[in-house]
Amino acid sequence: MSNTEFHPCPICSTPTRYFPRYPRAVCDDCYSKASDAQGRKLSFFNSSMSGGFEGIITETKEKYESHICYIDGVKCCADEARFGGIVIETMILTIDILAHKVRLISK
Repeated sequence: MSNTEFHPCPICSTPTRYFPRYPRAVCDDCYSKASDAQGRKLSFFNSSMSGGFEGIITETKEKYESHICYIDGVKCCADEARFGGIVIETMILTIDILAHKVRLISK
């Protein structure tokens, strides 16, 4: 029996593997939607086998110098995960995300 825990993705509510170190981590589908403030798709990766963090604008391969990204209008932060890989977490609480969604629907 597995001790794997899940939590709802803070953006889309899809069940997502839960890690206490990353309580606001987004699901894989939302991760793939990461963009900059201008809406350009971003890709994040480790810069070497020993880790590090890099980001690029996917289409142009231009280096992206920030950790800040947006997923469906929600401000997020991408960073190197503890044991490798990249994790993206929302920078705002789930209750604030719900209020953001209500505002979008109301328009």
